[in-house]
Amino acid sequence: MNTEISKRTVIVGLFVTIGVLIFLVGIFTLGGQKKTFTPSILVQAVFDNVNGLQKGDNVWFSGVKVGIVKSVEFNSNSQIRVTMHIEKKAQEFIRKDAKAKVGAEGFIGNKLVVIYGGTPKAEAIEGGEMLQVEKTLSTDDMMATLQKNNENLFAITTDFKTVSNRLVNGEGTAGALLTDATLYKSLQRTATNLQMAAHNSEILSNHIAEYTAQLQKPGSLANGLVHDTMIMTNLQAAVKQINDAANAAHSFTANLKNVSDQLHTNDNTLGLLLNDEETAGQMKNIITNLSSGSQKLDDDLEALQHNFLFRGFFRRKARQEAKARREAEKTNPANP
Repeated sequence: MNTEISKRTVIVGLFVTIGVLIFLVGIFTLGGQKKTFTPSILVQAVFDNVNGLQKGDNVWFSGVKVGIVKSVEFNSNSQIRVTMHIEKKAQEFIRKDAKAKVGAEGFIGNKLVVIYGGTPKAEAIEGGEMLQVEKTLSTDDMMATLQKNNENLFAITTDFKTVSNRLVNGEGTAGALLTDATLYKSLQRTATNLQMAAHNSEILSNHIAEYTAQLQKPGSLANGLVHDTMIMTNLQAAVKQINDAANAAHSFTANLKNVSDQLHTNDNTLGLLLNDEETAGQMKNIITNLSSGSQKLDDDLEALQHNFLFRGFFRRKARQEAKARREAEKTNPANP
């Protein structure tokens, strides 16, 4: 009897021990999945709409689970404050200027918080930070957008049906093109003309290519103009000289015009001689008198040379001039 009681006690103890072990394993397993026993810090974010986010949902960073949602509470102004547990090992990778948004695992999967962004210059989170948030479309918003797209698609298909009916009935330019043979032939001729124009363009391109090849041929004038800097410098200098000559000619003609204009006025000597007959006559008389006086002066000098009082003077002067000529001939003899 005592033996049976002992066996029964041992069996009960084993079952109790196994149950406790299973309970502990379950607690640690669930705690590991929920990051209950993992060292973590707290960060917060305030959203206008969490789209069904609940306590215990996951927190992702760069596609990796780094924490869980600790609480979802109402904040002021009808906003929602979400508190998150972030693992210590992911703390150094999340920056203080990172942003948070509410996402989902797939199109209709569980909700989660996605942390993204952040610049390397910013410091890592230390705990207690309020992350910036980005507004995301909810499922209802996406469904409304999809519904709007469906309405637009229906309108497009309706319009396309109307257009196709008009094409079949030969209405409009496109319909006439499909049903009118004359219009088709006209378009065919237009296409032929376009082909000819393209052929001519090809010929022109070939000629341009040949001309370009001539430009690359050494020794030609075109090549020199393109590549020889001395030719261009000389041309520029020649053009400058031509411009200078043109400017000088312009100045010269302007001066001639001024002189010509002055010759037609009586406020200068030449203009007065050319335009005033009385002055011209007086000038003519003066020149005649000067000529007559010069002739008389020559006659007086001739008579003076034959006068016995001055005859010796003029003879000495003649001898001195002859002597000077002979000395000059000796100093600089004429070439044979």
